[in-house]
Amino acid sequence: MENNFLFNSNKKSKNSSVKSQRQLKVGEELRHLISNALLRENFYDEHIENNNITITEVNVSPDLKNAKVYVMPLGGANKLDALNSLIKASGRLKKIISSNINLRQTPKLIFKIDETFEYAKKINDILDKIKK
Repeated sequence: MENNFLFNSNKKSKNSSVKSQRQLKVGEELRHLISNALLRENFYDEHIENNNITITEVNVSPDLKNAKVYVMPLGGANKLDALNSLIKASGRLKKIISSNINLRQTPKLIFKIDETFEYAKKINDILDKIKK
């Protein structure tokens, strides 16, 4: 005799890309804190001081110990210089964040260049070619 019942567990798989409400909330709070720190604090680094750096997204791991911070300098100029400067200043940023957020552990900040703008431009170019 076959069992015709479908079993759906509420347990999420490890590969699930669905973020919990807590992850989204902490990610958004980190984005605001990092943006404010870059605006208000002095990092004594010309690439951070002279570039308007946009924090586009912060993805927090399920255990809230790691955070991928996607950044893009205004206009896309000096991306690698700004990224290297942010990596160097990550310890100071983490200290500033830790005093302003109520978490057991402040997440480790992993900075990455946000490629979504370039990807969107490629898609627009392809769509423009199709229209012609």
